Amino acid sequence: MSTREAASKVFEEIAHLFGSGPTDEQILNFRPSADVAQRASQLLSLNRTGQLDDDLKHELDQFEQAELLMRMVKVRILARQGS
Repeated sequence: MSTREAASKVFEEIAHLFGSGPTDEQILNFRPSADVAQRASQLLSLNRTGQLDDDLKHELDQFEQAELLMRMVKVRILARQGS
């Protein structure tokens, strides 16, 4: 899987989730697939050892953006449920 394919896979999973008309509970329970989680873990490991080139840094940035998006959505759901 290329760097572009790996990075877009996480966004594809998120798009699939939201495109399916999920309940709040389904969004709160969302976790990336094992493949996506494993790739993110690999990138974080490479980052810790200073082994990321520009393409891999971009890929890691996309994973981080996807994670931030999901955290923001989940916080809003939890805040709404708490009111």
